[in-house]
Amino acid sequence: MPFQPSSLRSGMLGRTLRAMRHRNYRLYFSGQIFSLIGTWMQIVAVGWLVVRITNSPLLLGVVTAMETLPSLFFSLLAGAGADLLDKRRVAIVTQTLMALQALALGLLVVFGRATFWNIFWLALAAGVINAFDLPVRQSLIFDIVGAEDLLNASALNSVVFNIARIIGPAVAALIIERAGEAANFFANAVSYVFVVGALVAMRTEPREAKEGAHLVLFRHALAGVASIARHPLLSRLFVALIVYSIFGFNYVLLMPVYVRLELHLTAGALGLLLSSLGFGALMGSLVLAGRGSTRLSTLVAMSFLFPVSVIAFSLARQLPVAVVLVALLGFTMVQFVVRLTTFLQTESGEEMRGRVLGLYNMLMMGLAPFGALQAGALAQRFGASLALGIGADICLIVSAWLWFDRLRPRRREPAPKPAASAAR
Repeated sequence: MPFQPSSLRSGMLGRTLRAMRHRNYRLYFSGQIFSLIGTWMQIVAVGWLVVRITNSPLLLGVVTAMETLPSLFFSLLAGAGADLLDKRRVAIVTQTLMALQALALGLLVVFGRATFWNIFWLALAAGVINAFDLPVRQSLIFDIVGAEDLLNASALNSVVFNIARIIGPAVAALIIERAGEAANFFANAVSYVFVVGALVAMRTEPREAKEGAHLVLFRHALAGVASIARHPLLSRLFVALIVYSIFGFNYVLLMPVYVRLELHLTAGALGLLLSSLGFGALMGSLVLAGRGSTRLSTLVAMSFLFPVSVIAFSLARQLPVAVVLVALLGFTMVQFVVRLTTFLQTESGEEMRGRVLGLYNMLMMGLAPFGALQAGALAQRFGASLALGIGADICLIVSAWLWFDRLRPRRREPAPKPAASAAR
């Protein structure tokens, strides 16, 4: 019988932490704690660095776009690969490459070579790596914990992500004000040691690439898209995701602009707002961790509350008010996103899970550049607050469509046969 701490076997704590009964998940979770703190330190440092050297919301949008644009082209293939390849080995490679990217950013700042174009190219490199990394690691979680503990594991992932969102920006802001941005990049590079070590320590069944996988990868990916398009529920959720990806998730991008150019405050205020965002998201994650499943009606309700909270935050003109409202934004964002990713995975079949997550990341990350560019352009012309409000209003229209559409009868589309089999 595998080791299970007594506190994980009964009561509310047991329900909240039940994914921890899996040894591989405990390893993965512990590695993520340090890695994600470093990631948030880098997010704050990159945003502040770009605004400092360019003083341009539009160029900040361009850099952010490069961090996500490759997902539009590679995430679907990465998701198909996740259905065919050894996910753990792929994740070790991608996480190592991300450490090298963070190290390069730090060296650029130290040697006075942190120009816009150098940051641009490194952001693009990070985007390519992430395009392959995210679908693989997301589907790896399902392999580790199974369907029964998937929502709990997703919520616990969100818990550690948002603890890091509280700690990382606060630490990064202090470091920026006292030592500059480079130390944040070096800290992030070191943090990847923990997650790579956890991946190496996992005990998983070796998985060899399926015969002819390189020949059928495109066909495998396209078959997945066709099946999703025929699915009466998944297709509608993905349409909504397209709109939210472009118009709904630009608040982190515009936070440095809001703080520096509208509130006229320092990096300390940026760190405070991002930490408050993380606190709200942490509360949302803890609420979800005690849940066993999610329902479509609750998911749709959160798709409405999330843009409402963005609008409320965009109207704040005093830092204390903004701190409270951004915490509410974090809470509703996590409730929406974690429920959505869990619902997509449980609604899709075993043979489709990697490709569903690949398409999810393709749209969530790959369309974000268009969102970053439109938000940056609007912020350049009208200010960050109006840019956020316009995007949230568009998301509310889609939420209303989902609300009324949820009552339509559904027919589950059977999962397609694996492309490798069809090729024989």
